[in-house]
Amino acid sequence: MSNIFDTVIVGSGSAGSILANRLSEDTSRNILLIEAGNDYSNLESIPENVYYGHGNLEMPASQELDPHNWAYKGESTKDGPFIRIPRGKVIGGSSSINAQILLRGVREDYDRWAEFGNEHWSFEKVLPYFKKFENDIDYSNEDYHGNSGYIKVKRVPEQEWDDVHRAFYNSCVDYGFPACPDHNKPDSTGVGPLGFNQIDGVRQSTSITYLADIRHRPNLNIKSNAYVKKIIFEGTKAIGLELESNNQKFNIYSDDIIISAGAIESPKLLLNSGVGDPEKFIKHGINPVIDLPGVGKNLRDHPMLYVAWEPTEGYTNPKTNYSRVAMGLRYTSNNSNFINDMIVYMNSSTRNNGNPEVPEGIKANLTLNLEESSGEVFLNDDNPDDYPKLSYNYLSTENDINRFIEGIKILEKIGEHNEFQKYVGEMLHPDISIRKDDKLLKKWLHGKMVTGHHSSGTCKMGNDPLAVVDQSGSVIGAQNLKVVDASIMPDCIRANTNATVMLIAERIIDLW
Repeated sequence: MSNIFDTVIVGSGSAGSILANRLSEDTSRNILLIEAGNDYSNLESIPENVYYGHGNLEMPASQELDPHNWAYKGESTKDGPFIRIPRGKVIGGSSSINAQILLRGVREDYDRWAEFGNEHWSFEKVLPYFKKFENDIDYSNEDYHGNSGYIKVKRVPEQEWDDVHRAFYNSCVDYGFPACPDHNKPDSTGVGPLGFNQIDGVRQSTSITYLADIRHRPNLNIKSNAYVKKIIFEGTKAIGLELESNNQKFNIYSDDIIISAGAIESPKLLLNSGVGDPEKFIKHGINPVIDLPGVGKNLRDHPMLYVAWEPTEGYTNPKTNYSRVAMGLRYTSNNSNFINDMIVYMNSSTRNNGNPEVPEGIKANLTLNLEESSGEVFLNDDNPDDYPKLSYNYLSTENDINRFIEGIKILEKIGEHNEFQKYVGEMLHPDISIRKDDKLLKKWLHGKMVTGHHSSGTCKMGNDPLAVVDQSGSVIGAQNLKVVDASIMPDCIRANTNATVMLIAERIIDLW
């Protein structure tokens, strides 16, 4: 393999695989795609828990000990417990281990990005790129959906809703929330089935879709089980990468370097290469190259809380080819300036798959869809090559706390609905002694926050003092270096991030 490439892409996830596909369309361009985890070059070789994504898997690939999971740990709240942060360490990245919920942000998310100095990212300008990657099987004739893209999308048909999801839906409608048959219709809100990039139980990862379709191209090289340690600079010009594979170190060189390693690894790689706030890395002997104080800051996520009820006697978990989280409720909290700032994912399974963060019982995942709080990614204090220090800083504002308290009380009412009561008994998590005392509830919340799996924003695009990249993904102050992944979101969108990361990859190519 030549050590000189036209373009090197670091990370084969939801952005990296798409970039590899689109950029390798130019047969004169020699592309190298680097993945830290395993590659599976044909469908037959993919492990079952990576290939399938349905709710019957005993041990999903997102579990802590699975080799396809980076299995980070992060501090949840200030001085709060450390929580599990699963991220994909495998070809396809997190699209190969995630829950496959294909949900767009709301119109206002992208228009806010434009207001932050990214005028090419308004909803009007990004909608064609959502349609480009999408093949929506349920709504193929709608002008806001695509019908020929790589990523197939389908919802659980109403006739296949299990009893708990149906009861939750009816309870929400009776409570006053509108019915929402398509959460990806612009300006939608309310309760309804979520779109999934999963067809007949098979996850539509970017590896199985975008990458599988182009492996035959002679100008595409894929190097797996290779970890990029640092970017090689000549002044402020990125000229290559130092990587490690099978305990050997190599230098490779390229005319163009794209970092698509995700919201945790991308800022870590920049900091380890001398890009960022020097105070974050000079103690490790790393020489400053570009002073960009925003690298690692603005860590955004969707803080999540499990509300759980005791199942009625004799309740059994449904068998399904779909996810056990098939229904979503998006709503706007009281006194909020932002629509759909909350989301609830209904979960009909009582299992926790060995994860102590997840209570047993029938669960609703109550999630803050647009938090005010933000955290930070730091290099590991002892070894900058080791897993980074992650401080999520959830619940750092009263409004974030109050929205969770309101959400618990809404779910308490929904859980008392006659139809829902056929399947659930008492709400056990939190129990009544905590729910009736807001002081106790606030304290309880600080120990129960977990990740919504949507880390983002740590290399934000824009033109403010904390911006790391411009709106084309080019690192400010550097040459030949771009970042394209969830880290460049100025703020986390009000939705699962996978669809927007794919959008970012499709959109950004037309800005180069």
